[in-house]
Amino acid sequence: MTRTRTLRRAAGALLVLAACASALPARAQVGTVSPLPYPGWLPSDRVIPSVAVQVDFDHAAGLWRYRYTVANAAGAEQAIQSVGFQLGGWAAGTYTPAGWSAIGDTEATFSPTGPGIPGTEFLADLPDTEFSGDTLPPPAHRIVPGGSLAGFGMDSPFPPGYVRTYVQGYAAIPLPPSDGEPAADSTHPAPHDTLNSQRVWSIGPARYTRVVTRGNLNVDNAEGFLGFLNLATSGTVLRSPAPVALKFSVAGETVFPETFRALLNGVDVTARFHPGTAGGADRVALFVLGTLPLQEGTNVLVTTIEGLLPGTTRRAIDEDLIEFDVVP
Repeated sequence: MTRTRTLRRAAGALLVLAACASALPARAQVGTVSPLPYPGWLPSDRVIPSVAVQVDFDHAAGLWRYRYTVANAAGAEQAIQSVGFQLGGWAAGTYTPAGWSAIGDTEATFSPTGPGIPGTEFLADLPDTEFSGDTLPPPAHRIVPGGSLAGFGMDSPFPPGYVRTYVQGYAAIPLPPSDGEPAADSTHPAPHDTLNSQRVWSIGPARYTRVVTRGNLNVDNAEGFLGFLNLATSGTVLRSPAPVALKFSVAGETVFPETFRALLNGVDVTARFHPGTAGGADRVALFVLGTLPLQEGTNVLVTTIEGLLPGTTRRAIDEDLIEFDVVP
């Protein structure tokens, strides 16, 4: 049997992504808006969010299950009223805590290149009573400064990866002027929600489309048996939770998926890798600091898989050893 091996120290930070926001004083994302879109308009980015996630794979359903807890630090100036996830794939189902609703793309409507921001948004429900005045009342179940709320969730066939997350606060903003009034034709529209919010990274359904490396040693053409979709041989830095995405048969080689094995820091983690989606990642695992064997700093992943050398019936093993760093 033939083996190929890849070894590179994690010398550079090619991928540096945050899985959640730290509880630091919020800086305005929207910046100075002048002149205002209309009289009385206020920004909605005075929140300090953090998003914790638990991810499981349902083998029977073939779905990844994402469950979130959203917190708002005590120093925030506004209560959180919406949380939007920009996803790489659609959600097959969503879950909300009491007093919240969810909207988003389905398999039939999802388009990664379509208008708007594809994904799922969780919204605190407005009070189901009549109100007076020209300002929407605050949702009863908004997440106040110093508070947190669990129960947000989505199921998806797409595996975990880093996803952009937009968190908006409640501001007592007057409703836009009615049609026909001069101010309704303002040339100063309100900033898009992706700007008028606090932007953080979280974990959610992701689409992996590019092989970063298949190894850097060409021994008997076996290096294409397995490729890494988010790890580079020249060094990668991931934030916890840390996804690792793999692709089998990079150039159409015949491989035997049942022979796949993975060791992380010397511990067998093969069972932590679950299926991805057709045309994307073949196996994805999510590792969390505080859960062995992932460790802060340098980690060593060794993978092996068997296949047939291109143009032959000879069986070989592609073995890769790749290092990556993990930070909290």
